[in-house]
Parts: sequence; structure tokens; C-alpha cells
Amino acid sequence: MTRALAVAALELAIAATRATADPRPWHGSVGAGGSVLLAGEGDGARPRLDAEIDLLPGGALDRYGALVALRGADGDHHGLLCAGLLFEAAAARPRLALAFHVDAGADLDARAPLFGGGLRTTLGIVGPLGVAFDATGELVLDGLAHARFVIGASAMLVVRW
Repeated sequence: MTRALAVAALELAIAATRATADPRPWHGSVGAGGSVLLAGEGDGARPRLDAEIDLLPGGALDRYGALVALRGADGDHHGLLCAGLLFEAAAARPRLALAFHVDAGADLDARAPLFGGGLRTTLGIVGPLGVAFDATGELVLDGLAHARFVIGASAMLVVRW
């Protein structure tokens, strides 16, 4: 009996060392939608535009990727242009993915640098079509007297792959 348990434990250990996760394929999304700025930019009462492209190459980079985004643009403000790193913290692919992001970029009107980050949730609807919800905070360094923290939330229609 003891020998059979030892053999079974050894076989289980060998199988566990061979069981590696399939390499993650490259994936990403591109989308645009509406946003509202909750703080840091005017009164936030009017709808604004957000657009984002994110790519996660998979392979050796596993859950890391990059993004380019335009946040909080409208007729009076050209928005915040950001590039950043993405970390897919959790996923139930292909339907759901949660990713943290850190951004650096510029306020296009003030020509001021910005740094920030947030959480992006992408939810598949049907096929490649999905929605993405993003909550972001950006510190805009427009001089010492005019520095501000812009907090925004967006909902975008996305195409995922």
C-alpha cells in the first residue's frame, strides 16, 4: 500500500512538472467611447471622448503590454495623450480581462507632462466586439501653481483580438 502511494505521488509530481500553461498568444483591443472627468478639468458636466489601443504580445512578456490613449477630449479641450505599460492582472479569456496601467504623456492644450494610471476592464459581448470600462487618475504638472489631478471614467466600444 505504501509503495503504491509513493508511486502515485511520484507520477503526480512528474505530471505536474510537465504541465505548463500554453504560451499566451498576442492579443489586444482598439476602441473609442465616452468619458466623464470627475475632477481636475472644468466642471466635468459635458461628455468627452476617449480612445485607446492596447497590445499584449504574449510569449516571453506573458501578461505585460503597452497602450496608447487619448483621454478626455472634447470641443474645448484636445485631451490628454498617454502612452503606458499594461499588466493583465486577471483574465477569463476570451470574455473578461482586468488590467492595471501606468501612463506618461502630455496635456495637449497646456503642453504639460502627466503621469498616472488606472484599471481597465474589458468584457466581451459577441465575437470580437466588446466594451471596456476604464477608471484613470492622471497628475498633470502644469507648473507648481496649476498642477492638477484629473480623475476620469470611461466606457468604450472595442474590437478585441
